[in-house]
Amino acid sequence: MIGEIWASFMRLPMWVKLWMVLWLVPVNLVSLGFWGQVDPVSGITVALLANLGMAFNLPIMMRDRGMGKAMALPHLVLWTPLVILIALGFSTDGGASGYRSYLAILLATNLVSLAFDYKDAWAWWRGDRGIA
Repeated sequence: MIGEIWASFMRLPMWVKLWMVLWLVPVNLVSLGFWGQVDPVSGITVALLANLGMAFNLPIMMRDRGMGKAMALPHLVLWTPLVILIALGFSTDGGASGYRSYLAILLATNLVSLAFDYKDAWAWWRGDRGIA
């Protein structure tokens, strides 16, 4: 099974592999380092939504034995509220901080990801159940 998932990952376009490995996953994992923050958005909430959005892809990859469009679904369910919470948090007054800077990066990153995820989820809904 792991070999099949790896082979599927390797069939993805190079830019997607680089995006996932060098940016998307690391940026979301960094949220764990801000667990104790409270302003402008609870660090616990951010970390849970960011990382569960990725973690729930593991059972999908195992079931499908590869990477497919169904992997967009946990992102929609968890990252859509995440980006809304972050955007609303920025509407409150607050000074510059490392956490606020990180949230801006996370917001931009997950908005880009969600643009692809909504497209992929729609394709999945319409019957595209293949894997890479």
